[in-house]
Amino acid sequence: MSRRLRWAAAIAAAVVVAAVGGWIVFASLRSPSPDEAALAYLHAVESGDPKAVEATGAEVSATALAALDGATERIARPAVTGTHGTGENRRVEVSFRLGGEEHDVTLSMSAVNGRWVVDGSWLGAVTPSTTAGTAVAIGAATLPAGDDTVLLPGTYAVAAAPAALLDGTSEVTVLPGETTAVEVDASLRPEATEAAQQHLDDHLTACTTPAPSPPPGCGIRLPWGLEFRDVSEVRYRIEQRPTVTLTTHGFTAAGGVLVATVTGTGQDGAPRTTSYRTDDWSLRGDVEFTAEGLRLTVW
Repeated sequence: MSRRLRWAAAIAAAVVVAAVGGWIVFASLRSPSPDEAALAYLHAVESGDPKAVEATGAEVSATALAALDGATERIARPAVTGTHGTGENRRVEVSFRLGGEEHDVTLSMSAVNGRWVVDGSWLGAVTPSTTAGTAVAIGAATLPAGDDTVLLPGTYAVAAAPAALLDGTSEVTVLPGETTAVEVDASLRPEATEAAQQHLDDHLTACTTPAPSPPPGCGIRLPWGLEFRDVSEVRYRIEQRPTVTLTTHGFTAAGGVLVATVTGTGQDGAPRTTSYRTDDWSLRGDVEFTAEGLRLTVW
C-alpha cells in the first residue's frame, strides 16, 4: 500500500472513531426518555434502596422511603408497555408482578428540571389499626393508627409499636391507587411490665414526698379525722412497693406496704404525731402505649 493510501485509511479510521465516541458522549449526556425514566424508577423501587428511589426525583415521602425496610415482597419484573401524551406531561403504561399477580398501571410523568419524574398518583396507602397502642411500625417508619399513610407498592410487615414493649405482626399488600386496612393483634412483652413497674415506682416516689396531705392518684388513705384537728406534715416510708399486673389497656398494683407519719395538732389542741401502717397499699389505672413507650394514668 502506498504512503498516500495509508494516510487516507488512517484519516478515515480516525473519523469513524471520533464519530462513535461523539455518539457515546451524546448518549450518556442526553436526558432519559419518559419510558426510560419510568423503568429506572420501577427498578429503584424493586431494589428496595431508599436512596435509589429518592435519586429519581419522584414524589415519595420520607415515611414511605423509611418503610421500605419492612417490605417482605417488592415489585418484580417491571416493564414499560406503552407511552402516551406530548409536551411536558406523559403517561407511561407499565406492568410488574406483586403478590403472585401481574399488575398493569399507568404512571404520570412530568418534566422537572430537565428530567422526567414520576408523580405520587401511582402510590397506594395503608390504614393500620392495633389492639394496643396508638401507632404501628413498618421497617424504620412509625405510622399513626387509624390514619391513612401513603406507601410504595409492595407487601409489608406491620408490627405493633413500640417493638420493645409489644409483640404482634400482620402483613399487608399495598397496590397503586388503593387504600388497604390492616389490624395488628398486639400482645405484651415482659419488658412492658418492667417498664410499667418503673413508671409506677417513679410515680410513687413523687407520691411519698413529705407534704401537708396525701396527693391524689396515689392510693393513700389515712384515718386521721378523729385524731387530728390540723395536720402540718405527712412523712412516708415505703417498706414494699405495690407490684404491677399489666394488660394492654390498664393495670393494677397490689401488695404494697406503706407507713405514714402524721404531725399536727390533736383534737385536744396539743401537738400530736401518729404513724399509720398500710399492708394492702394498692392502685389501679389506665395504660397507653405510644410510639416511644408507655404512659400510666393512676385513678
